[in-house]
Amino acid sequence: MSKPLAESEDQSFEHIQAFFDTTRGQLTIGEIPPIRRAALAAVGKKVRVALVCRENERVTDLLHRLNAALGKAAKENIVIDEVLPEIKRRR
Repeated sequence: MSKPLAESEDQSFEHIQAFFDTTRGQLTIGEIPPIRRAALAAVGKKVRVALVCRENERVTDLLHRLNAALGKAAKENIVIDEVLPEIKRRR
């Protein structure tokens, strides 16, 4: 018998789940002008991870990259920011 969808999907986003379980943080997916599509994980005003959506990248792929980046950020106690360098590059 297969697992219910919710149970099997939980394991693929373990770092996102841990982020919600251990912080009062929020995830945002959408526009951060001038960047059309991005994903942001922050606690208050402190960004933990900010990713720029790649050309032709699907939302599910972006979420998997966000999950991996949150795991790395937590393990190494670092900030991963693709957004600020991209904004500076476009100026």
